[in-house]
Amino acid sequence: MTEIISSSQNSRVKYLNKLYRSRTRRKEGVFVLEGKRLIEAALAGGADFLEVFLTPAFFKAAENKDLISNLKKCSEVILIEKKLLEKTASTVNPQGIIAVVNEALFKGGEFFSAADKILLLDRIQDPGNMGTMIRTAAGAGFDGIIALKGSVDIYNQKVIRATMGAIFSIPIWQKLSKEDFLKEIKNSTINYELAAADLDAENYYFEHEYSSKLILMIGNEANGLDKELLEKADSRIKIPLSGDIESLNAAQAAAVIAFEISAQAIKSIS
Repeated sequence: MTEIISSSQNSRVKYLNKLYRSRTRRKEGVFVLEGKRLIEAALAGGADFLEVFLTPAFFKAAENKDLISNLKKCSEVILIEKKLLEKTASTVNPQGIIAVVNEALFKGGEFFSAADKILLLDRIQDPGNMGTMIRTAAGAGFDGIIALKGSVDIYNQKVIRATMGAIFSIPIWQKLSKEDFLKEIKNSTINYELAAADLDAENYYFEHEYSSKLILMIGNEANGLDKELLEKADSRIKIPLSGDIESLNAAQAAAVIAFEISAQAIKSIS
């Protein structure tokens, strides 16, 4: 590893630049990570690394020795000039390291068999909301997330940063259509309660006793849950609001309800 890439015309650099385009990223089935903290979280979460680009200064720094050693065991490590790496990165300070990682793929039976509590996100558009809800689900002890088709790509750079590394601590199945989701649930051997966050619900979220096998469904920021998903719901819950506030941000609503579900689960085993 003596060669240091210094040209923007280098084939590896060209490929890396292309991966910042969502179309190319989805076609290749990979995504890009920037910064030491996120890459450490990905490594700890068992992410499948392909390539890691490092500046010479990052490579030589004593505090990065263990991280680089671990990365070498699972991916190719490439040296690249600092200016070139910074020009490629989407963040102001990528900290001298960028990685290319394979997306995680799931099959229905495999995903559901390992998940008692699932957060389903229907057409969530805002990257910040998506990232916050991923972090919330992980923090509230959920076992998986389903981001239905029409939601923002979970591997969008803004989403990844908003998760603060939580994206690697919880299985996420994205781009599943509503129709395929309903088929998966119908064919599943697990009898999940489908709980829908709904502004027009009669019951408050803290009044409901949630099942141990549960899918909490949160809808689009502007339009709420798809009508068919609402119709299929076993229960509908809402959050009490005061004054002129008609609704909460989708990520806020998800957090409020998810931690009530978590609290009930803790009480049931204490």
